[in-house]
Amino acid sequence: MLLACDSATAGNPQLPNVELTSDVIATGLDTVWELAWGPDGFIWMTERGGRVSRVNSQSGAVTVVGQVAVSEIGEGGLMGLTFHPDFATQPWVYVAHTYTAPGGTRNRVVRMRFDGTSLGTPEVLLADIPGSSIHNGSRLAVGPDRLLYVTTGDASDGSIAQNRDALAGKILRLTLDGLPAPGNPFGTRTYSYGHRNPQGMAFGPDGSLYVTEHGPSDNDEVNRIEAGRNYGWPSVHGRCDSDIGTAEMSFCSANAVAEPIAIWTPTIAPAGLAYYDGTLIPGFRGSLLFATLKDATLYRLKLATDGRSVQSTETLFAHDFGRLRAVLVAPDGSIYLGTSNRDGRGTPMPTDDRIIRISPR
Repeated sequence: MLLACDSATAGNPQLPNVELTSDVIATGLDTVWELAWGPDGFIWMTERGGRVSRVNSQSGAVTVVGQVAVSEIGEGGLMGLTFHPDFATQPWVYVAHTYTAPGGTRNRVVRMRFDGTSLGTPEVLLADIPGSSIHNGSRLAVGPDRLLYVTTGDASDGSIAQNRDALAGKILRLTLDGLPAPGNPFGTRTYSYGHRNPQGMAFGPDGSLYVTEHGPSDNDEVNRIEAGRNYGWPSVHGRCDSDIGTAEMSFCSANAVAEPIAIWTPTIAPAGLAYYDGTLIPGFRGSLLFATLKDATLYRLKLATDGRSVQSTETLFAHDFGRLRAVLVAPDGSIYLGTSNRDGRGTPMPTDDRIIRISPR
């Protein structure tokens, strides 16, 4: 059922423009955090309050399959979700969430077995990740190497991002059982460090890993992640260009800081990230798509052939839906967005929060 629609024109100089249309397929949700295409052909969704659901991509019917006990504290709650790569025989669903421990707010990664109807009891794989009311990160993805990647924020303590032994302010790489992945650069769970609040994560077809990251009042970033690299926070904001003082350049030189492939000042609050490799919208192939919270816009970054730089930037559906946190590219090439207007920082419409499908007209 078509609940609402809008349109935009997208393309690039080499290809004819394509008119895109938006269909609202699901309404009445509460802070959609993750949208992931399941091996069962359904969209799986997390809402920050703890609900896990399967969504029919055509009808928009929402079926709740689990309720995780979370601490919804500020930006914390139920966050990222991904699947075991052998889901048909190992039907594990992985999620990250905030909880309250004797020492304060923490985040953890758990997995639950899906029996075809509902999720089982959570099994904790990694706990005691520093958490806060802000900067929790917590996007999950299984890479082409069949390892589990986890983004963690600095939990509002910038200095922890430079401590390679701490779990916060990192990209972690784990086995599917939560152990440090073999071949990790420091022999721990840390894969890269010096991150403030990495919010989105996606792999390109060549295995390259990309992450969106919130800056402070400047320098939101998209980074291409390399094993063992230092991404600079809190001593470096964005690129090594002395925009926060001459000490930035010294730190970059001494620590071989990896620089982002794109930055934004003023900030836009980039969130969920996806790589577009479909054929439904030909002009989008080889692009990163990401949702923004503050800017309430879908961004497209056309990557260079080697994936190491950005050739062009395009904005789509600017301010049409409010705050956007989740983005998903379906196998057929259509795009799904999840709004975050009930997260305490938006102005929700009566039908919020929503899932919106983007496709050619």
